[in-house]
Amino acid sequence: MPKEFVWPSRDLARSTHEEELNEPVIDLGGFMRGDESAIAAAARLVKEACVKHGFFQVTNHGVDPSLVRAAHDGFGSIFELPMSKKLSAIRQPGGVSGYSGAHADRYTSKLPWKETFSFHHRHRSNSSREIVDFFTSVLGQDFEDTG
Repeated sequence: MPKEFVWPSRDLARSTHEEELNEPVIDLGGFMRGDESAIAAAARLVKEACVKHGFFQVTNHGVDPSLVRAAHDGFGSIFELPMSKKLSAIRQPGGVSGYSGAHADRYTSKLPWKETFSFHHRHRSNSSREIVDFFTSVLGQDFEDTG
């Protein structure tokens, strides 16, 4: 995991319930090669991770590193927006998409992930602009490339 995403324990808000987090790293190399046993193992790890943690890390996924950098850059600009703009895209109760500052009380301000911006994608062959349309509708035309 990149060192900038490892949170020093001194920066965590104090809690009475501490639990070590050991999220799995899912290696998709075998999946990408079509290895049936690797596919089964990855599926099992994904299921376990979703049940236990709700997230996991993925390696050897085949996504072009320049696309990953562009995504990081695009999402970084969301969190640099003025609070009023972020709040205009706030996640609605019961929804999954939009801005949330729900984690701000758990970590000091210098740490990443104190805010989230989520979006839901329903793959439909007739809607190639679904994500672009979501971003531009809640954040404006400047975020078309991010979508």
